[in-house]
Amino acid sequence: MNLAVYEWRKLFRLPALWAFLALCLAFNGLLIATLSPYDRAFFNETSQTAKALGQRVDEDFLAGLDAIPATENRDLLRQSVTGMEDIFETYDTGELSDFYAGVVEKSPLAVTWMTWKYDLLASRVEHLAQTDAALDLYAGPATYGSHQFLFGALFRAILCESAILAMLGTLYLLGYEGMHRAEGLACASRTGRKLRRVKVLAALQASAALYGLLAFCTLVPYFLLYDYSGIWNASVSSQFNYFSDMLVVRPFLTWGDFTVGQYLAAALALGAVLTAVFSLLASVCGTLVRSPYLAALALCLVCFGGLGLVSVLGELGWWAAYLIACFQPVTVWLSCSAWFTELGLNAVLPWQETIASGLNLLLLGGGVLLALGWFDRKDVS
Repeated sequence: MNLAVYEWRKLFRLPALWAFLALCLAFNGLLIATLSPYDRAFFNETSQTAKALGQRVDEDFLAGLDAIPATENRDLLRQSVTGMEDIFETYDTGELSDFYAGVVEKSPLAVTWMTWKYDLLASRVEHLAQTDAALDLYAGPATYGSHQFLFGALFRAILCESAILAMLGTLYLLGYEGMHRAEGLACASRTGRKLRRVKVLAALQASAALYGLLAFCTLVPYFLLYDYSGIWNASVSSQFNYFSDMLVVRPFLTWGDFTVGQYLAAALALGAVLTAVFSLLASVCGTLVRSPYLAALALCLVCFGGLGLVSVLGELGWWAAYLIACFQPVTVWLSCSAWFTELGLNAVLPWQETIASGLNLLLLGGGVLLALGWFDRKDVS
């Protein structure tokens, strides 16, 4: 444990780390500052209305809304909830199945996979119809914009910054002795090459701590400005929320029942797993490549090259390979605004972002063990 503390000291005493963290928080603050004060006022007023009247838009809700004095925001809310019906009662996933089958028609295997996925989704639509999830207010007309900002823009930024911190921090710890021309001396010590294992574990723990710090320092100011007190128990599958892929708009169809609070907690938990994945990826590169600078270049090639591969496979119409390539961690990160939904052309399995993150964690964990085994036999003189 003492060795891990020494490794943390090396990382957390690095001024560049805190400078980059400050820049990340400043950028996130600028993101929040770009939001319109009018939109924030409408969001907060809608949240307070939902807190007072409940989330389910029924006769009691409408009667309570009519009793509230009219304002511009209340009039807009009244117009938006008047005549609400359960959209899931008549929603047919067959249209989505036919659309994506047409997109991937060059690959019979991909057609089979996509058809199977949307057949499974049909039972979820039936369940959502039975639970009247579509009749939850969420944030009314402000739902889509606020959801996309929180889980699309802000949370995506947090994940990206955490991944960069995790990868650079891991490379710094693994390359510390080499940069100070002390690698041979460290390997000849009592701990010897086992020090690498301590570094990998210390990097994972530091990455989790930095992710938590970034998320906390970013989300607390956001939630101080945006009042979610009346929204936490709303279903994210409210008819005011939706997901768009390839210009096709569909309801926000999740594979499980999520309130806003549960969805945020699940996204944060999966974000922690994804941060660990990027740290392990850096551990593999940092162990196999002696120079931390070359290891950073290798990481860039893996991450950006993977995105380029997905694009090329799509252009070539190799859809089965495209769908498999969507399991890589960078693609999982990009889809964070619609995690736990069917994800359109970016997924072939229910809960794919969760499965992909778990598989990447296991595969890269095994990769780290193999890389460490190789390092134990490597000549570092």
